[in-house]
Amino acid sequence: MRPTALLIATLCAATALLACSDYKLSGGGDVGGGGAPDIAVTPRAISAVTCPSSDRTVTVTNEGDADLGIAAVAVEGEGWSTAADTAGFTLAPGEGRVFTLTGTEGSGSLRFESDDPDEPVVRVPLEAIPDDPPAVSISSPADGAVLDVSGAVALRGSVADDFDAAEALSITWQGSVDGVLGTDPAAPDGEVQASWAFADRSPGEQVIALSAVDSCGNRASDELTVCQQAGYSSDELDIDSWHFEGAARWSEADDWLELTPAVEYAVGSAFATDTEVSGASVQIRFSFYIGDGTGADGISLTALDTERMSGFLGGSGCGIGYGDDGASCTDGPALPGWSIEVDTYYNEGQDPTEEDHLMFTFDGDLDSSLVWVALPELEDTGWHELEALVEAPRVIVRIDGVSYIDQDIEGDFDFPAYVGFTAATGGLTNTHLIRSLEVTDYACE
Repeated sequence: MRPTALLIATLCAATALLACSDYKLSGGGDVGGGGAPDIAVTPRAISAVTCPSSDRTVTVTNEGDADLGIAAVAVEGEGWSTAADTAGFTLAPGEGRVFTLTGTEGSGSLRFESDDPDEPVVRVPLEAIPDDPPAVSISSPADGAVLDVSGAVALRGSVADDFDAAEALSITWQGSVDGVLGTDPAAPDGEVQASWAFADRSPGEQVIALSAVDSCGNRASDELTVCQQAGYSSDELDIDSWHFEGAARWSEADDWLELTPAVEYAVGSAFATDTEVSGASVQIRFSFYIGDGTGADGISLTALDTERMSGFLGGSGCGIGYGDDGASCTDGPALPGWSIEVDTYYNEGQDPTEEDHLMFTFDGDLDSSLVWVALPELEDTGWHELEALVEAPRVIVRIDGVSYIDQDIEGDFDFPAYVGFTAATGGLTNTHLIRSLEVTDYACE
């Protein structure tokens, strides 16, 4: 309503003597004569996120009671355009016209010039803001991490977007060698997760990338480099992938490898033959049990040279399933490669003391011990963990976290190997058990 009409309406309300209809009040608020046009524009401002463009509409209407003449319609500034006819036109009272605008990036205005006596020029501010790509970040694992050979590593990250909800973004975890790791959507708080399972990944250095794509097609990513160690982990020593000889067997009920039962003159071996590792660079961890018998002989951890091997089973008795026939206490044959034995029996003439001991030797040569170290009592004392780290010529052997060997050893370590175990009994007996094996071939420095 125009000011003149408002004044007259107020006066009409104040006195009954006035005949208000004589003033010809109308929707346009004009007094007397033929009335006046009244321009109305909606909305009066536009701010749009574009991806890559966005359409918006502006409506111009004549709210007066006389024809409204629009002399010019113009888009000013950068980033906005219209395909509508912007030539001059006339709007009858109550008539409107819609203009569709397309915004890309930038600020401007839509200008109307009309014969509205009160507002001859109307400008609608326009702002087009390009949609930003999502924000993406990997939080775990750390860049440069070396990944173990067992289980799985949790991949964690976060995503956010200026326009879309986090859970609406398209998420992809990707490994540069073996492909997609996961595509689960983000949680409402933007957290994203996937799993890197060792069994499904190739060894060596590779890139993990997390990417997010929003509804506008904008993509962003974060990446880091990891190194996957080679090797294998076996909590269940599957008979399908291991070679068993002699008395050795897999106990399905107990989830362990039995190399020998507690019987006389038994010998057994078990080797993982589906994977070769380097005899010069390997880490091996497992648990062993020796006991329940009368006290002999022991076990060996053996890296069997696959280029020189002729079999999987060495000498019985003091040969502990790997030793040679050159020694007086066994009948051989020798297994080529290197062996670390845990011996719980004193072989007079072979062993310097009667204590349980560790021994390191090449090619099953029992008469040429390169390292001999006494051990505490191991029979009938439960499960023990042995860890062997070979980075030739350095050899480190720990039992239950105590380091018993840590020194350089001269010899030929440079051969492809099957990792396995041997054990034997003689006139005295023990049960020899293995479980929870983990072998790491150093694909990463």
